[in-house]
Amino acid sequence: MSKKGDDRVLMFLKDRVKIPVWLTTAAVIVLILLLSLTVNQTREKDIVEQFSRQQLSIVIGTATGIEDFVSSVEKSLILISQLPFVRGNISEVTSQSLKVIYDDLEGKIEFIAVEDKNGVLTVGYPISELGRMFGKDFESRPYFSEVRRTGNPYVGILPLSAVGGESKDKGYTNQSVIVAVPKYDSKNKFSGTVVAQLSMSVIVDRYILPRNEREFCAWIMDSHGTIIAHPDPFFIGNSLKVFDEDTKGASLWDGLLGGQEGYGEYLFPVDGKKTEKSIIAYAPIDFKNDRWFIAVATPYNEIILLARKGFTNIMLATLGLIIAVIIASISITISNTKRLRLKEELKRLREREEWQERLLKEHRKTEGVIEGSPIPTFVLDGEHQVTLWNKACSDITGVNASDIIGTNRHPVAFYNFERPMIADIIIDNDMEGLRKYYSDKDVKESSNVKGAYEATDFFDNLGGKERHLYFLAAPIYDERGKIIAAIETIQDVTQQKTMEIRLEEYAETLQNELNENIKLREEIEKLYNYLQSIIASLPDRIFDLSKDGIINYVSRDVKKDGGLISPEFEGKHFSDFVDEENRQFVLEKSEQTKNGIFTPYEMTVTAKDGSRRNLLITPRPVEGTDRYILVQRDITEFKDLERKFYESQKLAAIGQLSAGIAHEVRNPLSSIKMSLQILEKRMEPDGNNLTRFKIARREVEHLEKLVNDLLVYAKPSDPQKMPSVIEDILRNALAMAEKALSDKNIVLALAVEKDLPLLDADPAILGQAFLNVYLNSIDALDEGGRLSISATKSEGFVMVEVRDNGCGISKEDMPHVFNPFFTKKKYGTGLGLTQIKKIMDLHQGTIAISSEEGVGTSVYLSFPISTEVKVSTLKNDVEVDGNYY
Repeated sequence: MSKKGDDRVLMFLKDRVKIPVWLTTAAVIVLILLLSLTVNQTREKDIVEQFSRQQLSIVIGTATGIEDFVSSVEKSLILISQLPFVRGNISEVTSQSLKVIYDDLEGKIEFIAVEDKNGVLTVGYPISELGRMFGKDFESRPYFSEVRRTGNPYVGILPLSAVGGESKDKGYTNQSVIVAVPKYDSKNKFSGTVVAQLSMSVIVDRYILPRNEREFCAWIMDSHGTIIAHPDPFFIGNSLKVFDEDTKGASLWDGLLGGQEGYGEYLFPVDGKKTEKSIIAYAPIDFKNDRWFIAVATPYNEIILLARKGFTNIMLATLGLIIAVIIASISITISNTKRLRLKEELKRLREREEWQERLLKEHRKTEGVIEGSPIPTFVLDGEHQVTLWNKACSDITGVNASDIIGTNRHPVAFYNFERPMIADIIIDNDMEGLRKYYSDKDVKESSNVKGAYEATDFFDNLGGKERHLYFLAAPIYDERGKIIAAIETIQDVTQQKTMEIRLEEYAETLQNELNENIKLREEIEKLYNYLQSIIASLPDRIFDLSKDGIINYVSRDVKKDGGLISPEFEGKHFSDFVDEENRQFVLEKSEQTKNGIFTPYEMTVTAKDGSRRNLLITPRPVEGTDRYILVQRDITEFKDLERKFYESQKLAAIGQLSAGIAHEVRNPLSSIKMSLQILEKRMEPDGNNLTRFKIARREVEHLEKLVNDLLVYAKPSDPQKMPSVIEDILRNALAMAEKALSDKNIVLALAVEKDLPLLDADPAILGQAFLNVYLNSIDALDEGGRLSISATKSEGFVMVEVRDNGCGISKEDMPHVFNPFFTKKKYGTGLGLTQIKKIMDLHQGTIAISSEEGVGTSVYLSFPISTEVKVSTLKNDVEVDGNYY
């Protein structure tokens, strides 16, 4: 073979050798890239997951701190709501209590105020803040209606009038928090609210501001998804919907609606324009009436920045190494394989160092997050060695991190002797130790973090101070769910505990005062009830009026709620209860009373039943006040007695006069009547003479009847009483009126109730009375009129009613019908009803007349039932309806 041919063969072989080398190199590069990307992606997920859990623990601790902070303010307000109130006046103790509690809260709140049941401010502290806040910012107070409706404490957001002004660029300080609790009176009725205002800046300064950096953006939302605190003013007041979707397509608001803590990757708005991927940990802040949410967002790129830088460096180093390998592969033969292997080993070692360096940077990054937290925190590894002790923990214990990290002497920093902390117990899963060391420390399992426990303990000298500390420890798991470490946070709750102790002591003092007040009130109520009994037993009615005539008190007033005055009278002018006919007269008398003229006066009023009553009103001043009282006395019975007395005197005088006239006229009338009879027989007149004789005889008979009536009225004979059947008396009287009934063709109806008692009466005299009643009704009836007579028993009396449908009696004549000689008849004597009333008086009965002109008249006669007379069973119900002829 020629040299040229050999060269071709060598070139062919060389090319055949290069092709596998390049293919192998390319495959190696691709595999390295795929492996690097896979390892980097896995590591990034682990870093993000670990960081998210740590950030969630911090967020949960912050949420718990805010809940406890607001709860401490709420407890203070509840104590104020239980302070004693008297007649709506705020006691001096209440005003001082507001100042004491405001000072004890040491700047947590801007003011405390007490409102009455109408939402009117009654007292508060400090006054300067109240004037400003209630004057401008409390134009709408939804908390008041919510507390009154539910009866539960209220926590809510109150936008300040300054929003949009200077505070717009302050971000977190744009909002205020309102805490309100209901207040009840001694009868457990709603009587107002106790309200306190907290500036959002207080919560921010305590729990959020330390994380207010670009890498750690913390913000708070209300239950409607509205952002109420954010370092960027642009977001405050906006809806949570600005966070579009997380990396899996679910919104952040859907996660919050579950009411549980959590974390995830979300698109986070920046400057209100663009969005970037962030890790957001969130937890609920629960109140009794509302729920907020706190979230801490960290840009995703900030978390994995170091990992990516390490990955970039590794990729560059790998690329350089690959280039070196390629160059070496071209020039080195198969005999250099061993050398290449050594280089590959060196490369792996360098790669491991890069990973270790990156992990170290990640670890330092995480430690920086915890180190910058305002919450004292330490972390233990699986061997109970302290791996992290942040600055806040050093400040509260006085032990530097350099003296404690890497050791297991962390309990000595708190207790000065060896004993396990909650984190140690969680790592060992030692529940017996938990009961042994923390059974008296209010230990309990956390409701927010799975596997976490919380407890409270007192230290008489920790960091040079007496402290009450709240511990919360949670496990840290590896990817297999095994506990590899534990984190424990501490919160100084000394102020809250001190406040609780002070409030308990103060509550005990108030309880003693309240017991004394209750005792005093009971004594006052006894005296009040005693005086009420005296006033209620008086026949008079007493009105307590203000100087303007407003009713303050009314005796015998029915008060369902036990107050001083019922709603019927409360706040009303006394003239509202005076009828129209007397109102002007009463107002004139009221003006005289205002001028110091306290003269009693009388007036006649119409009662609810339609009767007329006479009242005597006596005004009197209330000594030492500008009020006065009116004493109202019903003197109707006294007026009736007075009228009856004058009538009896008048009737007695008329009777004496009538008796004298009757005796003087009776004998001459007899002589005239006898002479007329003799002359008529002797002269035998006819025509006009006979007519004149008849007229003279009729007039003499009329005068003779008048004289007889006068004698009956003036000197009635004593009744001869005996057990009498009322039906017999009524029928006998009807028999005597039979002719008058038949002359007018009167329709008669008689109804007598069966088994009526017998009356102790004189049948003859009583029959004369009924006859007079019948004749009066017949005289008032027209041809074919109707006369109804009934007898019934009613409440110890036998009632007789005589009713006609005649012409009736006018209102003008009604007051005079029983007066002697009052008559509208042409030949009447005017003594008929007077005789009837006299007869009824002799039988201890009563007579009353009801009449309407043009409609008819009803006469009611009542007779008392005697217990000595047996019941009559002689008659049954009788109804007679027909004509008498």
